[in-house]
Amino acid sequence: MAKWRQLTMGGAAIAALAIGLYSLLGPGPGLNRGADDPSATEPEPGLTLRDVTLEQPDDDGQMLWRVKGDEVTYSTDQQVAFITRPDGDLFQDGEVIYKVVADTGEVRENGSVILLRGNIVATGVKNGSILRGSEMEWRPQDDVLIMRDQITGTHPQLRAAADEARVFNRENRMELEGNVVASTVVADPQTDPWLKLQAQELTWFWEDERVESAQPLRVEQFKQNAITDIVVGQRGSLDLADQLVALRGQVAMQMLELPLNMTSEALDWQVDEEQVAVNQPLTLVHPENKIRVTARQGQMNLAEQQIMLSQDVVAVGETNQTRMTSDRLNWNVETETVVAEGQVNYRQADPAINLSGSRAVGRLDDETVVVDGGRVVTEIVPN
Repeated sequence: MAKWRQLTMGGAAIAALAIGLYSLLGPGPGLNRGADDPSATEPEPGLTLRDVTLEQPDDDGQMLWRVKGDEVTYSTDQQVAFITRPDGDLFQDGEVIYKVVADTGEVRENGSVILLRGNIVATGVKNGSILRGSEMEWRPQDDVLIMRDQITGTHPQLRAAADEARVFNRENRMELEGNVVASTVVADPQTDPWLKLQAQELTWFWEDERVESAQPLRVEQFKQNAITDIVVGQRGSLDLADQLVALRGQVAMQMLELPLNMTSEALDWQVDEEQVAVNQPLTLVHPENKIRVTARQGQMNLAEQQIMLSQDVVAVGETNQTRMTSDRLNWNVETETVVAEGQVNYRQADPAINLSGSRAVGRLDDETVVVDGGRVVTEIVPN
């Protein structure tokens, strides 16, 4: 027997079977047909009521949900109520947390499950989110709201699309699954930089302003609606408040404006400050000048196109077969110049030169390097 409360709002009712209407509806509209009403009569199988509100309290009397429908039809076993144009409230601890509308709905399992279908809009009263989809499931006892099929969501922090979304309101957490695409919210996307995230799974903690993925994650930065930077990793996170992207595992970054490519096992990117910190061995490649640099750690200032590398630095110019090793290297990508310090060694193939010193300044692409504070060995190879 269905145990949710039924309140008739408009008073109009039609029935598949004509019997039992008066005993069900009673003397007039607005009668509370609650489970605590000893005179309540079970709904007639196949009965359809118009303009009706259903609601479900928990064992302590706190409301779990309240849904109004243009029509409500009971199944033949009286275990399911089918609702046309449901419009209702979902509660937590006696307070409304979501307002929902849809094309159709069902109340199942003695009111412990609500299913909505078609043009669903779920508006978060407290968290400010708006979720849209084709199918929704609300399980208040498990504190989970599930949205499926063509999911889109908007929030002051984030916009997202996915195959499925699970919202755990007590934990201020939303889990997005399947073809997830999310973007940060800015005042004007035409002028303000923003980030786009892609993954198979994303978890968003809206109170902490944090997004995480334990799956491969791709992050793209847009400026004036054009992609300027792309970074991927096997897992990662985005701190929305600090605009910090942290990626781990097979990290690769493309800096399209420089242009420059970087690979490593870890990366921390301060997006607003345009600073990248890499505390793992890294490889940098300048595809246009065919320069390849490796080091054990580095810092990149994307705004000023300055790269600071340290520990076992090796810079190779592939075109002219040049190779320079040092303890530290500052690379100005814009001017294509390098400053190397600490146990510097420079070699080139043609003409064969071997230079060692404590400091070197020059360009690797055109073999103009000056080495200071050391000895010079010139190797001449006869034809």
